[in-house]
Amino acid sequence: MSTGISLLHRAELAYAANRTDEAFDYYQRSIKKILKDEDVTALVPAQLPPQYPREVLGMAWHNFLDLFRAPGMNYTEASQPEAFKLLSSFRPSYKKPHGRFDSPQAQVLLKGMQITAALTLGLLAWDKRDRATAAKRYREAIDVSDSYPPFRSPPSGSTGLVLYVHKDLQTVQENLGVLVTNDALNVEMVNTMSENTEAMGRKDLVNPPFPMTRVDKNGEVTSEISFSLATNACAHCGKRDPKLQRCSLCRTTFYCNADCQKKHWSYVADVRYMILLVLTVTYLYRSHKNLCSGRSNRR
Repeated sequence: MSTGISLLHRAELAYAANRTDEAFDYYQRSIKKILKDEDVTALVPAQLPPQYPREVLGMAWHNFLDLFRAPGMNYTEASQPEAFKLLSSFRPSYKKPHGRFDSPQAQVLLKGMQITAALTLGLLAWDKRDRATAAKRYREAIDVSDSYPPFRSPPSGSTGLVLYVHKDLQTVQENLGVLVTNDALNVEMVNTMSENTEAMGRKDLVNPPFPMTRVDKNGEVTSEISFSLATNACAHCGKRDPKLQRCSLCRTTFYCNADCQKKHWSYVADVRYMILLVLTVTYLYRSHKNLCSGRSNRR
């Protein structure tokens, strides 16, 4: 009976012989076999470069994702629906629990797989020009990393899974940073040029005055004259992010946190008070003026 490591070995042989589709299939079979029947933390009995995971599952996962990301490869949700389903099942927001990750070591591996899956899904979304989903996946990866600090700041001399995930996490942070910055700049330009006062949020279509440069995974550079935003903006401080909290009352306004919401409510209350005060004074003035006019007419 085939084992996870024997299927991984077949995948490596196929890849070395430039049989990429066969290798891609064997990587999936290796992952599924380990997830179903084997110890997910079992190690590869060989020396590996420092940036590679030491776990058999981690190694198969690393190479599986590499083929999804590789320039020139056409592994997508449309072309490989079953492979994409496996990949998507490790996105951080996936609801079903993963069995066999029941030890602390296994939980670290699971978090690493979720972070690297989120980056891959973000890149695939970017390839489809879906900026909003890309930003969402990047934010999910960063949120997962909060629960295991070594992924963000590896101890000196770290190798294997920690180093691999750390490098992916750096890419996640850079990519999300670019999306957030581009959204902020383009919204500001649109608002300035059109005197727009309405809030522009995630998935809203914008037409900036200058085309946005876009680089695809194969290195092709194109220009976009319109695109959908990847982020929402906090109604209080203006910070943009794909994952902001909705207002607990209206459910349409977004805030960074409860503190921003309270401060904005206080500001809105002050503005409403001033508006009410102006309206009241105006009403009283007009009423008084009309009353005086009526008395004059009766004389």
